Amino acid sequence: MKRLIVILLHVWCLTAYAQTRDKAVLMAPLNRNWFVQTGIDISLQKPYDYEFADAFKNGSSWGLNVALGRWFTPEIGLRVRLNWENGIPLFGWNKADWIAPFYEPGKNMKRGGYLVGSGDVQFDIHNIFFGYNPDRCWNMQVFPRAGIAYNFGVSKGSPLIGVGIGNTFRVGKKKNTILFADIIYNAVSSGFTGHESTNTGTGSGHNAFVDVDFGVQFNLGDETGFRKPSDAYAGEEEVEVCRSLWSNWFIQAGLDMTLQFPYDHNYSEVFSKGRSFGLNAAVGKWFSPQIGVRLKGNWENGFPLFRNKKLEWIACGESGKSNMDQGGYLAGDLDVMLSVHNLFWAYRPERKWNAIVFARAGLASNLAISSASPLVGCGCGLSRRLTDRLSIYGEMAYQMITSEFFEGVALTGMTVSTGHNAFMDFNVGIQWDLGRSKGRFPTRK
Repeated sequence: MKRLIVILLHVWCLTAYAQTRDKAVLMAPLNRNWFVQTGIDISLQKPYDYEFADAFKNGSSWGLNVALGRWFTPEIGLRVRLNWENGIPLFGWNKADWIAPFYEPGKNMKRGGYLVGSGDVQFDIHNIFFGYNPDRCWNMQVFPRAGIAYNFGVSKGSPLIGVGIGNTFRVGKKKNTILFADIIYNAVSSGFTGHESTNTGTGSGHNAFVDVDFGVQFNLGDETGFRKPSDAYAGEEEVEVCRSLWSNWFIQAGLDMTLQFPYDHNYSEVFSKGRSFGLNAAVGKWFSPQIGVRLKGNWENGFPLFRNKKLEWIACGESGKSNMDQGGYLAGDLDVMLSVHNLFWAYRPERKWNAIVFARAGLASNLAISSASPLVGCGCGLSRRLTDRLSIYGEMAYQMITSEFFEGVALTGMTVSTGHNAFMDFNVGIQWDLGRSKGRFPTRK
């Protein structure tokens, strides 16, 4: 048994070493590896408490989509997408009874359909597990999505979160023309569906729709793809990225203060009525000096250490009991981090200060009322390296969330077209860089 364990460890070490050598590429300049996409799609609505089997005859619609994106490394890319659905005369589909206004065929299309603006974080499965191959004809991606959906049919908007699977197929020998096909599951609030029968209320399910997209992708510029370290020019200073899936990971832990801001409340009273304290922890990875991804968990107002019982603006469930007495609330976030310094200036491993901006999507669960809500937001932060591995950081973020999280305090739902519930958080903490990389990328001089 011991011999088997030793053999497995040896194989794992050889695999990790091979990954480090085989997957390394040079970081591309910011003006390279951009692409645009355009295509058509079909959406299948699945309102809360309705059967998906009836979606084709009651909730299907057609539309157009366009997107702009960039691959930062062969493993990870970002894409901003705009989708106009059911409001284009070319697609005269008037049987979409489940697109608000409910059971009024054709009215949604006459009023302009609906619009979705979203951002996707694309993880290329082939390049992550099999290495980068510029001659590969088929690549598969998985991606989380966050954005805003606005329904012109009922003049209502909603945060949107989702997850999808994408495929790209290179056409012919040219590398700048590619076909794509995606399928995505999107969750939205009852404000988007605009009908009493779809109101999820507190602690219930969610409204959703499935997108199936297909179209054409065009790579921009004359030079696309990534170069191997062996292809670097003599005397050229370059940064190696994608050396291994296991490199450049980090963990974080810290304290935070959150300011709740329910819809239609006076922000000047937020410190006395909507302030809470909590702990947070995160694990993340920098794929390149420019971009990283982080999973973050936050437990707010549930610790006796932070006794803050004047939270009138946080739903507290039963009368007379505080949100804190019933566990506070939990939030789980996915952050996409962009390093401002490394995006616009040359990467320097010895740099002590680093500024970041990040987009956020996730779920927040209010334990006092057993209700979860999607959230989308953005933030910024600053970190200072103290030792080879240890850094301190400070961040702030603004998040939008649905009214199910604030049940009994503020409701937007299907009655409010422009307002939203929100909260801000301020974090301070420490970061520890894992592995031999110590949070740095090797440079070739």
